[in-house]
Amino acid sequence: MTIIFDLDGTLLNTIDDLGYACNYALEKTGYPTYPIEAYPAKVGNGINNLIRRALPLDQQTEENILRVRAYFVPYYNEHNCDYTRPYGGIPELLATLKSQGHQLAVASNKYQAATEKIVNHFFPGIFDVILGEREGIERKPNPQIVYDILSTFNYKLDDFSQLSTFNSQLIYVGDSLVDRDTAANAKVPFVACSWGFVSREALIENGVGRIIDQQQDLLLDVYIQQSILPQYDAFDGGHKRDHAETVIRESLKLARTYAADETMAYVIAAYHDLGLKFDREKHHIHSGEILMADENLRKWFTEEQLMTMRDAVEDHRASGKNPPRTIYGAIVAEADRQIDPLTVIHRTMAYSLKLLPDADFDTLYQRSLDHLHEKYAEGGYLKLWLNSERNVQGLEELRAMIHNESELRRLCREWFDNQRND
Repeated sequence: MTIIFDLDGTLLNTIDDLGYACNYALEKTGYPTYPIEAYPAKVGNGINNLIRRALPLDQQTEENILRVRAYFVPYYNEHNCDYTRPYGGIPELLATLKSQGHQLAVASNKYQAATEKIVNHFFPGIFDVILGEREGIERKPNPQIVYDILSTFNYKLDDFSQLSTFNSQLIYVGDSLVDRDTAANAKVPFVACSWGFVSREALIENGVGRIIDQQQDLLLDVYIQQSILPQYDAFDGGHKRDHAETVIRESLKLARTYAADETMAYVIAAYHDLGLKFDREKHHIHSGEILMADENLRKWFTEEQLMTMRDAVEDHRASGKNPPRTIYGAIVAEADRQIDPLTVIHRTMAYSLKLLPDADFDTLYQRSLDHLHEKYAEGGYLKLWLNSERNVQGLEELRAMIHNESELRRLCREWFDNQRND
């Protein structure tokens, strides 16, 4: 697996050396300086942007930035390891990842010479590729730095828009919204760390999904991305990896709303449909059995936590008549609903086609119509245990579509014709 790390705020706490260098350069050019504690709010997106934020508002010209930079760079080159230190647990994490055979890379907006010097000073022999800001290459969040790293690792792609097909082989780890956007632009899974320069609260407010609070938690994400989520690739169109990833995203949001353990909710969502490899009717039971049988999970969870997680997985199924036993079951059940009307209709037709591969349109449509009424119409067996706004609204819209049979038939016919043409 290839794991790409941001540098400042992710691997290393560099804020003191950056702050002292910036204050030195500001003082030399006649500008006011700042307490070191002010610098976390000023860093990000490269040295020039740090300097720009440090200058008075009416002095933030390109000429002034370069004038300050002329003092900053020589000073920082000499002093960039004075107070900089790895975050606790990072050396051990990197050693474990290296021993497991993963390819490790750094993607930083710090200029290349300083990036190489600092990484090689603190982590000699650990990283396979070290890239910083380079002349002629746009900084993050432009995804070019990710593409350059993957090219070095010989990823065979005619077009980097295909990167999402390699999701089980890639993770990008960072502490900022710039890192979030870089990963999104490159179509690479993103894991945020809360120990860096951007607070957990700010990450959540800006819609960041998976956030880890302990360095060793990244090993769990690597395991889930590499060994668990790829299993969904073998399932039907409504239960592939993108479905599991959506359930994970929604579960994390709900876990924050209800003050539940996010990591437990994350793993529950990742395992919730794995039982489909055995059968559909009892897949929720099999999914719980798979979770409990996975010895790897005992590295992160107690037996009591695992039993709670198993119960949640078993309770997620839409046809369940009893309410979930815990908040975790309610969370994954609500996250699994994903009531987007058009998606529900297409998934229903797809499952009908899987059951009746030789049937004509009218037969498939009738089977789908019956199922939609049985599950989603007023009095149907689907229940919303948390009544999230997204699902309540989606269910109202879907019920309106079910009752508008001419429009529903048109949508189903359109899907059916597209399947036949493919």
